[in-house]
Amino acid sequence: MIDLHQALRIKTELLCKGLYLDEKLIEHYKAQGINIDYGRKGGAGPSGGRYFLLEDGFTLTNVALWNDPSRTELFLKENKEGYFEVYNNKSNEYFTRLKLIQNPRFYDPEFKTSDGIAMKKIALVHGIDCLASTIFQKCIYWACGEACSFCGIEVSLQNNATIEEKNAKQITEVINAAKKEGRCKHMTLTSGTDETVDKGANRYIELLKGVKNVYPDLPLHVQIEALEDLEYITELKEAGADTIGIHIEILDENLRRDITPGKFHLSYQLFVENWEHAINVFGDNQVSSYILTGFGEEKANFLKDVEKLVSIGVIPYITPVRSIPGKRNLPLTDFNEMLDIYKRSGELMREYGVNPLKNKAGCVRCGGCSAINEAFKAS
Repeated sequence: MIDLHQALRIKTELLCKGLYLDEKLIEHYKAQGINIDYGRKGGAGPSGGRYFLLEDGFTLTNVALWNDPSRTELFLKENKEGYFEVYNNKSNEYFTRLKLIQNPRFYDPEFKTSDGIAMKKIALVHGIDCLASTIFQKCIYWACGEACSFCGIEVSLQNNATIEEKNAKQITEVINAAKKEGRCKHMTLTSGTDETVDKGANRYIELLKGVKNVYPDLPLHVQIEALEDLEYITELKEAGADTIGIHIEILDENLRRDITPGKFHLSYQLFVENWEHAINVFGDNQVSSYILTGFGEEKANFLKDVEKLVSIGVIPYITPVRSIPGKRNLPLTDFNEMLDIYKRSGELMREYGVNPLKNKAGCVRCGGCSAINEAFKAS
């Protein structure tokens, strides 16, 4: 059985490298009753992969699955006793074994909302029990040609994998179906940025009230960019949000201009003001910021920037960038650099009294796309 430090190392390497899945093996696995594929091709968060548990039985990892063997030396092999064996194809050595998290039954086409929409188009399960929905599948930055280079929010819309806007009735119906399978203990709600002053906050507020009216005890997480009017953050909490992610995504100012051209007009200081206000409103350990790395940042400077966030009380949800099908190829993150970043970030959270394990809902509680929780445990 692996220990905490081994789990951190293995998860980090999987997050950075992903796995090669031979297309010829997909049917072979299906004959064994294992439905494995290359994952979703767009939407919020890292796409193009599946969720697995490490052999300790509880460390969750969102792993990219590639159909190109040149992208990684880690190959998915035989499934034995419920676990896939993973080998390093270069060294021909055993690497680890992984248990695939199966998709929920409500993904099947016969599961529809009362207005006839496939439930899979309304919300998806992230990890084991985090239901997630992009409530508005368009973004002003896509419309004006300034989309973030890593974003696939409108790709799934183009692929007819979702609908443009979801309402509270649709979402509560999917929550009901997911709960029957034990696949919804908390929920992530995300959205593209609106061209309005509230940037989509009012859309969230209406939906939050509708969901909480039916499921008052379901912890809900919302994600929004920095707001000029901080009162919207208060209103989101009052409407039913339990945690909030105010995502800067790129910490290096020079890289931010190139990678997030639309959002670059938002100053770093505005994010600081949002984070500080959100912590006052939502409380300790309930405010996070998605941070991508792997774009060539200088590690020492990156960690200094991470320390600034942590010193405020923000949970830094750090994840290596991943290429998205249909978008330009993005760089692969160096595994050893990423491991150093996680280890130091875990120490920083300990030093400043920030505990991601106390987060109530959303990406941090799910933890599949980042090893920040494992870094904290191992620090």
